[in-house]
This record gives sequence, structure tokens and C-alpha cells, in this order.
Amino acid sequence: HNHHRLYGVFNQDNHYHAVAVGASTYESAFAGSDRSIIGRAPDAVTVTALGNNAPKQKNIRPGAIQHWTFSRETLQGPPGPFNWTFPLDYTANYHTRLETDLISLARPPSTPTTDRTVWLTISTCDQPTSGDAANPAAPPPLEVYVSRSQRNQRPDEGDSDQVIVQDGGHGTLTLSGVTDAIWIGVRAPETDGFIGEFSYEIAASIDAPYATYFEGGPGNQSDLQITPWDTDTHSSILGTGDITNASSHSPNFANWLSSSPPPFNVYVYDHADPAFMGLHRSVCALRKRARIQSSKSMVKIGGQPRQLFYVTDLQRGSSYGAVMTLEPSSSTSTVRGGGAVWNATTFITKSDGNCQIIHSLPFCTDVAYAVPSNLNTSMTDLALTYDTYANESYQNFSKSLQQIPCDMPPSAQYSLARNCSDCDNAYKAWLCAVTIPRCADLSSPSYLTHLIPRNINASTFANGSSVPEEAKDSLFSRENKTTNYYGVSRNPMIDEKIKPGPYKEMLPCKDLCYRLMQNCPAALQFACPVEGRGLNYSYGHYTVGETAWSCNWPGRKSVNAAGSKRFWWGMTGLILVAALYVS
Repeated sequence: HNHHRLYGVFNQDNHYHAVAVGASTYESAFAGSDRSIIGRAPDAVTVTALGNNAPKQKNIRPGAIQHWTFSRETLQGPPGPFNWTFPLDYTANYHTRLETDLISLARPPSTPTTDRTVWLTISTCDQPTSGDAANPAAPPPLEVYVSRSQRNQRPDEGDSDQVIVQDGGHGTLTLSGVTDAIWIGVRAPETDGFIGEFSYEIAASIDAPYATYFEGGPGNQSDLQITPWDTDTHSSILGTGDITNASSHSPNFANWLSSSPPPFNVYVYDHADPAFMGLHRSVCALRKRARIQSSKSMVKIGGQPRQLFYVTDLQRGSSYGAVMTLEPSSSTSTVRGGGAVWNATTFITKSDGNCQIIHSLPFCTDVAYAVPSNLNTSMTDLALTYDTYANESYQNFSKSLQQIPCDMPPSAQYSLARNCSDCDNAYKAWLCAVTIPRCADLSSPSYLTHLIPRNINASTFANGSSVPEEAKDSLFSRENKTTNYYGVSRNPMIDEKIKPGPYKEMLPCKDLCYRLMQNCPAALQFACPVEGRGLNYSYGHYTVGETAWSCNWPGRKSVNAAGSKRFWWGMTGLILVAALYVS
């Protein structure tokens, strides 16, 4: 005779935000039949319903499984509201990489009326931490199983149609031609040797992926949408590349610069934090575990709008990761309400204490990096000292340029290809680079030959600590101390007013000097040094194809470290004579 089988076991991890789907069910056990014939009868477990563009979060213990469904009624329902807008020219012939990403976010999706596409996204918000503090590691990722069959309403590791693979704490699955309900199982793996439980956010959409991850080309630093510009011992400055390719006279250009608040966020996390390992693509994990930036601003650097991030309260000599995100002000049931995440970048803070970041200078607007400093000067006062010095030096040049007939017809000017505005811009770019040197730790590795020791006669650091013993016999030899370009800073003002300890700097790019000669009239008598006669101690060189610049060009993307050179002024009548090399 037949026996009833009562399925009344509830999964204790599914006790909230629940909608009961299915009920206790009778399943006959007939001779000669098995589950492949009669199908899988659903147990009386709680299955949580997902709305369109309506994320849900849950905690889950290792070894447990939770189930979700996206119903046929929701599948055939109306599309969600769309509220992404950016100042973009969709018809332009060329877009920056960031514009291309934003266009993919901003174009409203079209929803068909018959078979539909469903996007499933899942992000891990928290995870167990390793019990081995000496060898921290990330636990295995959540396992996500998907079924499109009514016969399998509780997919698991033994029976599913598809799986969602998580990478960096985030996973997306696109299902095409969907005509009926979808069933999802989320399983937390067993985590021997780990402490705690998982939490995650899951969402389904008929419009577009609720959360988006943008990844650059493998190993290609130029594909990063955020790059670390520089660090000091306790802070970092990061920035986007050119946000738009629009003309400086276009409304889109002005709209980007006036964005308030600036649209992007950056999250910074400690690489040594085991709780964050493998979660850098998850917005909910970033919000929970990472440190959001202290300040952000839209700036015009290098002639184009960029967003700048200044992060503080970091630890000296420590490694950090940084992730840029775009998050809507309200994510409630909106298309792409989970925002976007770009691939992570890394940086290491400085150790010695003789460099300090300055940015947002009124005159040298492209300067946003670490400069020689001391521990007793605030960033505001330091920036003012350098910027005022550069601006005062510029006034002498401006008076000389006024003697050139700049307002004459082009045929009467000093060049048919260049004008006085070109000369002025080239001079300002060169001047800011050579008067505001970019600073690096004296302890920087010796194989970084583009970093030149400076001010080594100051035998103690700004914080009063002594020069390392191993350096005294080599770097601080008598010969080095008496060499002008090692023994003092590039500009006398730095040693007289700022008084930093020993440091290294990256020289300005020699192309800044060449551009100055090419853009200015010969009457100003600018001249650059030549190879073997001062050039290698005055300017650095960048080779196309290098992943990191080996010279300093303020405002140019992916320039790392700092530098400059000594110069002086001479006046002959009303003509300014600038020596563009080290004496």
C-alpha cells in the first residue's frame, strides 16, 4: 500500500523577506518509477520572490542553501523606470573609454513584448574570515544555481540548468528567450578554518543588469578608469582619465566641470584586510568594508575635465586597493540601480615623511602630486608657497612676452604655425614642472634610476630621524654631498623656506623644454641642454609604450613620481633669458 511522505522541513536561513511558493506535496512511490519520470516534487520550503530591479539581501551560514524565484507575472510585467543621464554626445565620432562605458549605461533599454531576456546579478557583501591570522585567505565563493524548469524549483549542486560564476565577489548571468518563471538556489560552501557567515545581494531584471562591472584590457594600465596619481605617507590622490572628448567650448564640457556633486565615488581598502579579499567587484562589499574618499572634485587638468579623489588617514608604507564606482542617488526599483564598478588599481603610500601631496592650485592647475615638504607645514600653506613662487616667476616672462607683436595678422607674427597663446601655455607648463618638483622617498629602490637624490646635505629627515647607516657610505659620500644636483634642492626657495629632509625627485620631461623652444619666438632666447651636457641632470625621458612614466609632466595621464631642475633668470634689456639647464 502507499505511504504519505510529509515534507515540512523549513530552511532556517529563509525566515525573512519570504513569499511561500509551493506547499507540502504528496508524492506516490510507484514500483518501476523514479524521480526522472515523476519529476521533482517541491518540498515545503520557503522560496523568496524577486521583483524587477528590486534587490534583496540575506545572510547565509556555510553549508546552507536558499532559494529564490522570478515569477512569470513579473517576467511579463512592465519595464522599470530609467533615470541615468550624463552630458554625452552620442553622435560624436570619437568617445573616451569612460564615455563609451557611460553610453552603455545611459541608453534606455528596449523591452520586447514576447520572449524576454532576464539578467541575474549576485554580489557577496560579506564573507567568513580566515582563522589563520598568519596566512589569511579568502573562502570559496558562493555557489549560485539556476533552473528554468517548473520540474526543478529548488536547483542545487546536483541539479541545475546553469550556474552563476562569481569573480571578485560579483557575478552576472544573462538568460535569453525566457517565457516562464526562473528558480535560483544560492549555496554557501563549507568553510573549514573560517569564522563567520556570508551575506549577499541578489537582483533580477528584464531591462538590463542591475549592477555592472567594467573591466579594462588585461595588464593594460591605460584601460583603468581611475589611476593613482601619487601618495605621501598618510594620503593618496587618485583621478580619472579624460572624462569627455568634447570641445572646451561645448555645453557638455561645461556640464561635466560643473557637476555637483561629482558623479563618481572611489573606495579604498587595505590589501592586508582578510575580510575584503576577493570582493573588489562588489558594491555592497565596498560600502561595508572599504573606506570612501575624504573629498572629491571635478577639475580641469591637462585641458580636460577629470574627477579627482583625495584620500586621507592612510598608513605609511602600506599597500591599498582602490575601486571607482558610479552609484545612483536612489536605487529603489530603477534600471541599473546597482550602479557600476570599474576594475581595481593599487598603490603604496610613501615611508620617509619628506613628501606631501598638494593639489587644486590656483595658478599651476595641473599640479596634483607630492612635493618636498616638512612635517610642520599644512597642505594649504605648502600649496600656497609653491604656487605663489611659480606665479611670481611667471610675471617676469609675461612682461617679456608683451614686447612680442602678438596682435598682428598671422602673416606678421613670429610663426605661421604658432602664436603667443601657444608660447604662453608652453611656458606655464614648463615653469610649473620645474618650480614645483615631484617628490619621492629617498629610500626608493636604486633600480629606479629616473629618481634623482636631492638635498642630501640635510643629513636628517624632516621628522628628526637619522639617515640609514647603509646609505651613509654610498649615497651620502663626500663626492655626492659636494655635487650640486645631489647636495641641494632644485630651487633655493625649497631649502630656504620649506626645509625638507633628503628626498628624491623625478625630473620633468625633456619634451616640456622642447615644446617651449618650438612654441615661443626666438627673441626670448630659450635653449635646452643637450645630451651629455646637462640634459640627463635636468630632464627625464619618456619612452612610448612604458606602463609608467619615468619623467614628470603635470596633467598628463599615468605620470608617476616627481622631478624638476634648477634654473635662473637673466635680464638683457626687456628680453627674458631663461637658462633651461643645470649649471
